[in-house]
Amino acid sequence: MRYSKIMAKVDVGALHDSILYRPQELVDQAERSFHKKIMAVCDDTLKNDCHLIMITGPSASGKTTTAKKIVAELEERGHKVTRISLDNFYKNRDSLPFWSDGYKNCESIESMDLLLFEQVIGTLLTKGFAHLPVYDFSTGNRAERTIPVSCDDDTYLVIEGIHAINPELSRCISQFPSLSVYISVHSDFIDPQGNILLHARDLRLMRRILRDQVHRHTSVMETLKMWDYVLKGEELYMQPYRGFADFHINSTHVYEPFLYRDNLLKAFDNPEIFSAYPQTAQRLCSAAENFATLSQQLVPPSSLIQEFL
Repeated sequence: MRYSKIMAKVDVGALHDSILYRPQELVDQAERSFHKKIMAVCDDTLKNDCHLIMITGPSASGKTTTAKKIVAELEERGHKVTRISLDNFYKNRDSLPFWSDGYKNCESIESMDLLLFEQVIGTLLTKGFAHLPVYDFSTGNRAERTIPVSCDDDTYLVIEGIHAINPELSRCISQFPSLSVYISVHSDFIDPQGNILLHARDLRLMRRILRDQVHRHTSVMETLKMWDYVLKGEELYMQPYRGFADFHINSTHVYEPFLYRDNLLKAFDNPEIFSAYPQTAQRLCSAAENFATLSQQLVPPSSLIQEFL
């Protein structure tokens, strides 16, 4: 499926009985639906013999887990796969560009070492062996160690990152056949009258807040401080190219808001957040209160949603 600006709609009222009486069935149905999207990408990859799969999407869209799922599916079909994160091709912190207010701009394509990317991937695909760089986010610099990787005619490279389909990066690998995937949260949750209870972008922000707290030890305040820069970067460096992707995957799982409700409200149980970000805090908490509680125990370990729990 190609990208469309038209958002999918999830009728919360229609989910009411399933949440109350058949929650596991609802979760399982959503998981099967997402897996079919993964299989469609893999089918097309093999059919067209594309050994480069480029995966991109906005923050908290599920890029990393989607990449891992594509890897697992291709391996299940008997192929060798290497997953490469574009994060490891960031320039050192002192070489990063700035926003106009002096804040480090990690969202720009100029933050990427495209020359190194072209050299490494080109060497890997033509010579069958290369050393992948490793970026140390704790220091903001490339680590001294590298990761040796090999590649042959039956190896598929899954390359994931926010600039994976940016034309400047695409030119670095233009001589090699590739397939591109854009993944995003692309569903609004509505009431039976069609009023939006939770916008897709706010569901993504919920994901980011919860993930940052648990997996990155980042406070809600810190996540909200970065969010405007993240959105600005997406608008400038990602959205203009999303229509170029061969596939668009909507990573929304219809049970998500019910799952996040309690943890989201708990995360905002701090008056300082409402003082610093009153509109965002009130909007997210009001949205969360529209949903009943769903147990995390119902979510399978392999789910993309585990990335945000």
